[in-house]
Amino acid sequence: MRLLLLLLPLLAACRYTFLPLDPGKPPPPERPFLVARLLPEGEGARLLLRVERLPRPGYLHLRWFREEALLQEKALFLESPGAYEARFPLGEGYHRLVGLWEGEPLFQLDLGRPRLPDPDQVENQGQR
Repeated sequence: MRLLLLLLPLLAACRYTFLPLDPGKPPPPERPFLVARLLPEGEGARLLLRVERLPRPGYLHLRWFREEALLQEKALFLESPGAYEARFPLGEGYHRLVGLWEGEPLFQLDLGRPRLPDPDQVENQGQR
């Protein structure tokens, strides 16, 4: 009997100590869910954007870069899920489009090939 009384506090520690036992389903994220494609078309590039989920209407800010230089900024007002489109000038070199929602990056799309250092060129890397 004494052994049972000694083991009783240990057995009580094995039970769940929080209620409810099932915490439930977490809320969906507070950002839009979208699918974006960037296609070259002649002298320009076309952004095809399909919005699947939108927590609230707002502006999607688009920043268009060539290499590291910012070429253009646009804002698309997203009211509801659906298809949206935007066009950008396209030239020689590497281009990048960054989409921002409420100041946070949502996506980055690239066109072209980035300028990388020549792997055959030996640089002075501090070796003697």
